[in-house]
Amino acid sequence: IGKGGAGIVYRVSMDNGDVIAVKKLWPSTGAVAPASKVDGNSNRFRDSFSAEVQTLGSVRHKNIVRFLGCCWNRSTRLLMYDYMANGSLGGLLHERNGFSLEWDLGYKIILGAAQGLAYLHHDCVPPIVHRDIKANNILIGLDFDPYIADFGLAKLVEDGDFGRSSNTVAGSYGYIAP
Repeated sequence: IGKGGAGIVYRVSMDNGDVIAVKKLWPSTGAVAPASKVDGNSNRFRDSFSAEVQTLGSVRHKNIVRFLGCCWNRSTRLLMYDYMANGSLGGLLHERNGFSLEWDLGYKIILGAAQGLAYLHHDCVPPIVHRDIKANNILIGLDFDPYIADFGLAKLVEDGDFGRSSNTVAGSYGYIAP
């Protein structure tokens, strides 16, 4: 399906006919994350596999991609999700396939993504900060419903920590908050 900073995503057809997305993390992502993923509080490198499993393992919301499970061994780490037939918002906006995003549909997508973020920030205990929101991390389902994906940089916010600024830089260049 595509490649990213953390790994490659495959479309997988299961024996029962279901289709899922499987993210295979790059070998270096499973052991040590790049310098941009340093956890400023503990000064340790973050593991995007652990971040996604910990974050998505207990999260359920209509606008957050459903995490189906994971498996790993010494050299391979796999994350399994619902498959999104319409790809990402980034693909819809930037690929030249003749598709034009109408205003009503764009509004539906941005509203759903905002509702997913509000859930992460205000309804999860502890709150979750995604830290890499961008068009390529908003997946689009069959009915053009949006789903927030890619929680490899996500951070669980400890009690009273939400208002405090962080000295950690995390995210994709061009999308990082100032």
